Amino acid sequence: MLQQIKFSLVILLLISSVICGQNKYNFTQFGEEVKDVLERPVKWNISEFGYLALILGGTYGLMHIDETVRHEMLKDTSWVGSIQMEFGRWWGEPVPSALLAGGILLHGILSDNEANKKLGFELGQSFIYSTSITQFFKIALGRSRPYTGADAFTFQPFKSLSDSNWSLPSGHTTIAFSLSTVLSQNAKSDFWKVAAYVPAFITAFSRVNYNRHWTSDVFLGGFIGFLTAKFLTELHEQKENKSPVNNQSPLISLQLAF
Repeated sequence: MLQQIKFSLVILLLISSVICGQNKYNFTQFGEEVKDVLERPVKWNISEFGYLALILGGTYGLMHIDETVRHEMLKDTSWVGSIQMEFGRWWGEPVPSALLAGGILLHGILSDNEANKKLGFELGQSFIYSTSITQFFKIALGRSRPYTGADAFTFQPFKSLSDSNWSLPSGHTTIAFSLSTVLSQNAKSDFWKVAAYVPAFITAFSRVNYNRHWTSDVFLGGFIGFLTAKFLTELHEQKENKSPVNNQSPLISLQLAF
């Protein structure tokens, strides 16, 4: 997770250095939207608190079957190291988010393509916000990872800075769903909107399959990534609808024809 924090700082520096001074998706907006994210819970309505209760309730409910799921997973380790599982692990690493965010953002700036500026900005922004939230809860909850031999209800809140006690939520799953959600929200076809989530679900499965996380860890991590990315993309969409925008198509339109 320390590697993820370092990549967060790299992306932050990239965003601030290459788009500072632009009228849109700039460092000022990045800072302002940190405030939006932090203040959002205060503005939640009853239904949003209801969704939160369902997510937390689902996480707690899954804790009661975490050890059973782990036991069943360990019966068949044939998937460990497979191309599918390694791809899932890689999709949840900081590198794909960093490369996509930086590359698409840079292309948007050099080509003056507003759609790609938006996509690159959202990829980097969502990555930083969601991993920051996840890291806070990792430290605050201090849940032991399954490979330590501890049971599913072993917690050391605010007592450990060891990665072995940073199980809940899953950082890889947070990153994977953050990345997939931004891509899905920016896709033009329904097929790619759905297909964008396939790698994220593989990531979630791989974390349990590799005995790095409990099922409840990936459940909560996935929702953090998804909700953070969805909030940001919808926030930007609302702002764009209030003013004229450049209707250029993004570099990655996700509209392949077969």
